[in-house]
Amino acid sequence: MRIRMLAISAVVAMVLQGCAGTGAVMSPAQRQGLQSLQLFSAEASPRFTFYLACTSDSVNCVTIENAFNEWANDRHVTMRAVDPNDASFSAGQPSRPADQGAPYRLAVHYVPWMSSGMTVTSLDKQGGSYPPVVGYSATIQVFDSATGKLLQTLPVRAQQTADSNKGPANPYLRAEVRDFLANLDPVPAHP
Repeated sequence: MRIRMLAISAVVAMVLQGCAGTGAVMSPAQRQGLQSLQLFSAEASPRFTFYLACTSDSVNCVTIENAFNEWANDRHVTMRAVDPNDASFSAGQPSRPADQGAPYRLAVHYVPWMSSGMTVTSLDKQGGSYPPVVGYSATIQVFDSATGKLLQTLPVRAQQTADSNKGPANPYLRAEVRDFLANLDPVPAHP
């Protein structure tokens, strides 16, 4: 009986985890805090340099960096791919002289992950299949470009269940990046 309860608990936890889909990545308070900084001008031009550090044990960060790069090129954002221990993530560290023309430095440590689908069986032959889950956690830090003063730190995370019959994970990973960026950028992304 104890094994059965453990198996049922594990299945319920996996199902609940898999049900969580990509929704609002940031809380309304987080979104309002970013908007108060006016990261984009009235003409929707960026007022920041974007630093991205991607690390993952289960996802190739090249896919993630390419998705961020496409957005940066489309929106004329100066983007730099860096390591998470780069000085751009340090408070009190002014931006590089070439980047101080923008009032802000936006540093994002983005950690994508994916869990493979699985089939769960139990001693009494009950079980089921569970699709893969794709998600990320990220930390957004906004600094004053000239002084390096840390203005805001925002932890965010999201996940979605992938349809294992629909092919590779890259479209799901790119969708996660688009949803993340939709919370930063007031201009809708191109499909």
